[in-house]
Amino acid sequence: MVRAAIRTCVAAGLAAIVAISAARPHLHEPAAAGRGEPCALCQLRTAEPARAPALDLAPRLVSPSDLLLPPGLPPVAGAPLGAVPGQSPPAGA
Repeated sequence: MVRAAIRTCVAAGLAAIVAISAARPHLHEPAAAGRGEPCALCQLRTAEPARAPALDLAPRLVSPSDLLLPPGLPPVAGAPLGAVPGQSPPAGA
């Protein structure tokens, strides 16, 4: 109960901070030629709306041959010599 009230207050406070910071006038130096970047808020205010109303989220077609991997090496049976105590070490050692 208390956590829900705290979350609500924090969310409302953050929303108020964002709304106030976007609405109030702000001071910044305009971007000079080659120096700095323009203010992000000013760019958003003057930006054109998106041309496409929604993103293209259609799944792409995948052929079954793309999913098949080439065959790997055959499995190795047993432990190598020298890996089990009591066996002789490998010939290269």
